Amino acid sequence: MIKGNNLIALHSLKKRYRGKVKLIYIDPPYNTGNDSFNYNDRFNHSVWLTFMKNRLEVARELLREDGVIYVNMDYNEVHYLKVLMDEIFGRENFQREIIWRMGFVSGYKTAVKNFIRNHDTILFYSKNSNTMDFHKIYIENKDFKPQVSLNLNLKRKFNEHGLNDEQINDIMDFINHKSRGERYPLEDTWNCNKWDNLESVAIKNSVSLDPETIIFNDKNFAGQKPEKLLQRIIESSTNENDIVLDFFAGSGTTLAVAHKMKRRYIGIEQMDYIQNITLERLKKVIDGEQGGVSKALNWQGGGSVIYAELMPLNAVFKEKIENATNMDELRQIFKELKQKAFLEYSVDRDKLCAIFSEAQTTCKDKESLNLNSNEIVTSATHTCNDDLVLNEAKGLLKLALDSTMDYVLLGDIDDIAYEIDTETKAFNKAFYGDKK
Repeated sequence: MIKGNNLIALHSLKKRYRGKVKLIYIDPPYNTGNDSFNYNDRFNHSVWLTFMKNRLEVARELLREDGVIYVNMDYNEVHYLKVLMDEIFGRENFQREIIWRMGFVSGYKTAVKNFIRNHDTILFYSKNSNTMDFHKIYIENKDFKPQVSLNLNLKRKFNEHGLNDEQINDIMDFINHKSRGERYPLEDTWNCNKWDNLESVAIKNSVSLDPETIIFNDKNFAGQKPEKLLQRIIESSTNENDIVLDFFAGSGTTLAVAHKMKRRYIGIEQMDYIQNITLERLKKVIDGEQGGVSKALNWQGGGSVIYAELMPLNAVFKEKIENATNMDELRQIFKELKQKAFLEYSVDRDKLCAIFSEAQTTCKDKESLNLNSNEIVTSATHTCNDDLVLNEAKGLLKLALDSTMDYVLLGDIDDIAYEIDTETKAFNKAFYGDKK
């Protein structure tokens, strides 16, 4: 598991893992306006596509020749993503568009004046269709979706006809299992027929709290996927000991299922919850937790996980800037920047110092720094206590930072200024070295 910017982390993996990953599953931001991108804005739409393009190009390099990638999306960007993936992976390597019906919906979602949205799309590509390794999957009889569920009213009706519990269970077993075939081949529409039962975690939680649920900030972890979904994907495209990669690891469903299925895995996540949600989840898996697909896989625990973080440099200052609440805090941060951070060569430091001096009461416009960015709106009239100007000042400081130096480079590992301990140096040299 790696904490840090996933694009940089992916590039850092290339030397060791190029051509070695069997399966990639990702559930990236959907660009809906509810995540880190603002949908319905043409500029942000193009930013999202560039964001995905940069990562998918590296992802393809990491795949084995018989490897595959699954990308979970909704309707907002999936068709644009399809064209992008055709370009990166080749149209001939497009395998399936999987439609995943999420399940029973109720409440405010049904009030929309349109057809009710009830599915995600999973784009499935191979690296090389001629060498792709795929295992055909069947839904076994014991896992068939029930034709009839035994509720209290139905049980009362059975009792009215003098049937006892043993007779009732026998009838239910006949309806749901004995009267049906041994297995059913999995289609490219999931949770859409009378055999397949793969509802989303969120759908289950609309009725009652599912034991699989991961809670974050007192809410159901946004967008979390059921372990059964990942079991299906991993089973179809990998064997034991193969490497599975998820570089939008989130709550860690992909990693947890890969671990239980005895696959090796790499997970990347830049949010802080990777430590108290994702990592803690994997510790429980190692201890033998019985949620999700554990019982179906007869999971008893075991194994290990290595946790590492990209060593931040300018990224630390960007986070401090974002969290600043007033101009005084920004001035203090700027003092640190001058001493410790890497600044863009094009920035006029004297003018930057003038803007963030202690005596400054108004913010100069962006042109004084010769920064050609639309991210900062010119404002020379507001006082620096205004939220608008505070945000402008934050933008100025972020632009002044050299983005290529967000993290410490491996070549600088012996620089005494970074105070890197001997154990960390040894780990990095072993990881990035030529040892197999």
